[in-house]
Amino acid sequence: MAEPESSHPGPSQLDALSRRFRLGPHWGRRLASALLLLGVSVAAGFVISPGLYSQQIPALSDENLGKPFRTSSPAGFKAGRDYDILHETMTEKRRQDARSAVRPVFDLSPGVVAELRTAINGAFSAMRVRLEEKARAEEAAEAETPEPRKPVRKPAPTAEDRERQRRELESMRESFQALLFGRRDSPIDVEDFQALDAGKFSESMEAATLALVERAYGFSDPLPVYIANSREELSREGAQGITVRDLRHNGEQTLPGTAPTVVDVREAHTELERFASVPGNLLPDAPVVQRRAVLRLAKRLVRPNLTINKAETNARRAHAAAAVKDALISIKKGQRVIGDGELVNETHLVAVRGMRAQTDRLDLVQLQVGGTGLVALLITATYVFCRAAFRRFRPTRKDALLLGLLLVGMLGMAQVWVSIADAVQDRYTALPLEAFYYAFPVAAGAMLVRFVLSEELALFFAIVLACLSGVMLGNSLSFGIYALVGALVAADRITRAKDRVGIFRAGLITGVANLVAVLCLFLAEGKGLTVDTLMTAVFAFVGTALSVPVLVLALTPLIESVFGYASDLKLLELANLNHPALKELIVQAPGTYHHSIIIGTLVENAAEAIGANPLLARSCAYYHDIGKGRNPLYFSENQKGENRHDTLVPAMSAVIIKRHVTEGLEMARQYRLPKLVADAIPQHHGTRLVGYFFHKAVKEQEGKEGAPPIDESIYRYPGPKPQFREAALVMIADAVEASTRSLPDPTSPRLQAQVQKMINLIFSEGQLDECDLTLRDLNLIAQSFLHTLEGIYHARPAYPAGALQAGPKGALMVAPAAKQDSKPRPVGTGT
Repeated sequence: MAEPESSHPGPSQLDALSRRFRLGPHWGRRLASALLLLGVSVAAGFVISPGLYSQQIPALSDENLGKPFRTSSPAGFKAGRDYDILHETMTEKRRQDARSAVRPVFDLSPGVVAELRTAINGAFSAMRVRLEEKARAEEAAEAETPEPRKPVRKPAPTAEDRERQRRELESMRESFQALLFGRRDSPIDVEDFQALDAGKFSESMEAATLALVERAYGFSDPLPVYIANSREELSREGAQGITVRDLRHNGEQTLPGTAPTVVDVREAHTELERFASVPGNLLPDAPVVQRRAVLRLAKRLVRPNLTINKAETNARRAHAAAAVKDALISIKKGQRVIGDGELVNETHLVAVRGMRAQTDRLDLVQLQVGGTGLVALLITATYVFCRAAFRRFRPTRKDALLLGLLLVGMLGMAQVWVSIADAVQDRYTALPLEAFYYAFPVAAGAMLVRFVLSEELALFFAIVLACLSGVMLGNSLSFGIYALVGALVAADRITRAKDRVGIFRAGLITGVANLVAVLCLFLAEGKGLTVDTLMTAVFAFVGTALSVPVLVLALTPLIESVFGYASDLKLLELANLNHPALKELIVQAPGTYHHSIIIGTLVENAAEAIGANPLLARSCAYYHDIGKGRNPLYFSENQKGENRHDTLVPAMSAVIIKRHVTEGLEMARQYRLPKLVADAIPQHHGTRLVGYFFHKAVKEQEGKEGAPPIDESIYRYPGPKPQFREAALVMIADAVEASTRSLPDPTSPRLQAQVQKMINLIFSEGQLDECDLTLRDLNLIAQSFLHTLEGIYHARPAYPAGALQAGPKGALMVAPAAKQDSKPRPVGTGT
């Protein structure tokens, strides 16, 4: 019976799947990096998007107006993010105020007086012409009638005559009205017309009428008079003044509604009556009935020359209302909207309703997506730039994990710090809220990264954290700059800290930098050197100088134990010769111990010369050969006459020699050495040959026919090649120390030649291809090694004869130094 096929893909299926989707050889690492970036972005986006976890917005209604607000928080309800809320009632009130502020537009017709003058002249002239024609007609009629011989009394007019005269008078009155008023309905009383007719529409009556009309429009005064329809209209429409628009000249002027030159028709009539009542002003020689008729006619002729333009007024008021911006209630993150026990008013209702409207589920999703995208974009852009700009910027996934955890942790701590600061500031209102914000030890993150990693990663972390900190605190550019300055100074100063005092000194310098940054930022914002500014600067200094070093010292051991990093403090502990691994080495392999101490001296000075980490280089040198303590007698520096390799074939000797690397790694795990120090154990040999025994095997093969070729892999270390500069220094120093130890006469020229020879050999073998050493660095390393070796192999003066004999009073005399055996011995270090 055939076995069922497995539902899980086998290796061949995975290969086929990879080929199908064209996955590259590093797709697994890229996927892990992408997942790490996504996780960090989501977590950091959650932290910097306060609407996702901030205090719930209370549900207030009209029933809560005038009642005290109750909440579990003593600080009341505070906004979790920035809000701009439209206040519709206030907006409408502002628009209404804008409409009311626009003065009504009145159109001025300056041609009214000219029109009236023409109408008066035309009407009176026409009436006089008709009267003249009537008189001529009557004279002609009388001329045709035979003259009676004696005068006879005229007969009384008949009813037909009276009716004819009435019709003539009415016809003249209608013509007169049409000439004066056009189509306007302003009839003249029959009595007034008869009085005018009795006066034969004389030129004096015409001049009096015209004078009254001109008097009404102010032609006798310095300023013209504007006549409106009614005073009620002026008071209703132009309480704050009116805009007079001259239709003829397209000009405008603003007049108060109570200006003396602005009157209504009734007030103009009153002025005419007052003027006519003065004796001698109006037809002094005419009968009263004619004067009254002229006055009434002039009053009927006066009409408004200032009329309101409703359409233009409404258009201007609508434009003014449209130009009014919406009334927004601007609420900043952390601002208290309503306190516990505070009476609810209309503004609270508007604010709370607006906040609830802007914080629905879709809004929360947008916040999370926006925050995540912002973090991912910032990290990616900064990473791409740093990778292109700095050749040593090559973070591993473990480094990326640490940076991500630190980033999220620092942002989370900042969020908690802000919440605590808000609560404390509510109780101590005399202290500015910004003082508590700036006291947060934001520089601790970059200082910690530089302390356990590198300056390039510290710069990367400082930029990302500073930007996100500013975003989290309400998009505060000032806090972002403050955080960046503090982080850069902290990362720079911690480089020079070799002990705990140095860490506190770095914190003190960073605190001073932050104090100056706060003062400069507040001055640039125009806040001046106020009490709040000085208090904020002091809080920034104290918070940084004290909190940053304490936080770094507290987190460094945790990071070292979890991630296996080695800070300078850890390296100082490892460089202590009382470490258990070194104490075991000095007991089991004293020659190797002495060799390691010399290597440590060489690499420490060389690391100083090329700008590497001297503590790391010395620690790697001390522990690079700890595996030799398991079989010390198989290495030349620990042998005392007997050489155990004399009885072994070269291949076996090479295996024993190479085994000290694996045994060294086991001891590194046993003593929990940091990763970099443990990595130096295999890397300081790289993929070099165990030269002595390889050449011994080659020599033994000479002359043997049919012998199998020598397997070079048996005599070659498995590697890897040095991955960092300190491991490369140990490799070069190990080769130089072993080769110079066998020099018969270690003079300076010979030492220099030997050092240069070993460096060239290692370089030509390609052992330095994967570390960050330049030719300039190799030159500095050679000079440093030569200087150190000259101190070790300095010439000693020859002691005089009998120096070792007992001197006077039993003093011991030193004998002449015995000449050392210059015969080379087998070197078991692979060099």
